[in-house]
Amino acid sequence: MPKSVITLRDALEKDKLCSPFQLTAVCILSTPLFLASIHNIIQIFTAAVPPYHCQSNITLEKSYLPQDSCTRYISPLSNDTEPCLQGERTYDLSLFTSTIISEWDLVCEREWMKELAQSTYMAGVLVGAIVHGSLADRFGRRTVILGCLLQIASMGTAAAFSPNFASYCFFRFITGMGICGLIINDLGLTMEWIPKKYRPFVTIIQGTCLTIGQLILPGMAYAVPDWRWLQLSLSLPFLIFPIIIWWVPESYRWLAIKRRSQQALHNLNRVARMNGEKDGTFVTLEMLTHENEKNPKKAPFKSTPLGLFRTPAMRRLTISLSMSWFSSSFSFFAIAMDIQRFGFSLYLLQVISGSSDIPIRILSTIIAAYVGRRFAVSLSLLFSGVFILCSLAIPSDLIVLQLSITLLAKGLLGSSIVCGYLYTAELFPTELRQTGIGFTNMMMRLGAVVAPLAMMTKAYTPFLPLVIFGIAPILCGLPLLWLPETLNSHLLDTVEEVEARGQNSTCKKKKELEYETKL
Repeated sequence: MPKSVITLRDALEKDKLCSPFQLTAVCILSTPLFLASIHNIIQIFTAAVPPYHCQSNITLEKSYLPQDSCTRYISPLSNDTEPCLQGERTYDLSLFTSTIISEWDLVCEREWMKELAQSTYMAGVLVGAIVHGSLADRFGRRTVILGCLLQIASMGTAAAFSPNFASYCFFRFITGMGICGLIINDLGLTMEWIPKKYRPFVTIIQGTCLTIGQLILPGMAYAVPDWRWLQLSLSLPFLIFPIIIWWVPESYRWLAIKRRSQQALHNLNRVARMNGEKDGTFVTLEMLTHENEKNPKKAPFKSTPLGLFRTPAMRRLTISLSMSWFSSSFSFFAIAMDIQRFGFSLYLLQVISGSSDIPIRILSTIIAAYVGRRFAVSLSLLFSGVFILCSLAIPSDLIVLQLSITLLAKGLLGSSIVCGYLYTAELFPTELRQTGIGFTNMMMRLGAVVAPLAMMTKAYTPFLPLVIFGIAPILCGLPLLWLPETLNSHLLDTVEEVEARGQNSTCKKKKELEYETKL
């Protein structure tokens, strides 16, 4: 391999994580993530169901109201009841002054509309994963991030002023698209500017920022009990984030792949000067254009999901990673959204749930940094499935033990997601990296959409949902063990390099098998 190419790939490897540019870029790009994850679970509070009962034409004490809150007594001389109509219910607003449930009366025969609102948002996240991933590979990571921030700010604010339920769902759908586009491209741009040695630690920093968002939400919801003001207060800050993220330059890897070598060199010089190199970077324009001159007629892969399936190695990566992303989200969101079943305070449970994830994610990141990425992701999935299945054997009266095992499984699933971002970014080439991350992220969101359907099997067999949520990560975590390891590896730029890596890995395994056979 020519020396110039090696020099180019090592351009940033000599920098430290504490270099001024790297440190500043990580801090800036991590800031929006504090609030990004909140929108995924904000409906825990904005769609909280306050205590309610039917208004009655009969004067009765509260203790004599029907047990079914959706009905009322027809006569004081009879125990016969009738369903009350929309608008004929009274809500206890002592804890939440307003939620979408109390405002639009989404209970009883309209209870399904609450789940529809969350499913609509998750559908937006699913669409945003594939749309914004492809756009980032076509127009640049930085451009898409700025667009997503403005999208979240405008549509999140519009949701706070929604006049009716239909418009609320529409604005939440567009907000979900922006949230997913922001997260996947924010993490992708960070990875492409950080030396390989420090990527696991940066991943845990940004993953922790997403987790801290879960800790911020209960405090914000307690301070702002009105759903409109809560939605507004968590959306307006996204108007400020584009101002600070404007400072972060576009990925030089993406610019070089798109044959914009002059801009790539400009960005590298800017980074070098920030890191104390007065003469700028030692990378020259000739180094950046070396690959293009070497293969001037090579047709680049189109930034569409179809490009992920056109070659054998890319197909194997895409299918295996999609399975792992699907299963991790499938089980994670089922546990996270059903955490209130343990009967404790909703605020307390949310704080405990978010706090318990942090040490587990730190441990999995250490494994990713020193043992390997595929082991960190695969083992997190395998053990999470085992713990979910083990929770079935715990007696129902041991609530604290059940909660502990459930939170442990949830923490492992969250760790697989965080380490999965790192592993996925390192496996896919630069020309299709964000498309690959977007597609696998779409599969993750699909898992979140399907999870409520699996919860419905509880109506047939109470323990069946936990069996499904336990088996899925085990089955989907095993194929990862046959993917290439990316520990201490360079980020690849082209599909051809991914295919070459796959062939080398296959040849190596064949030689090992032949050697073991001879022994």
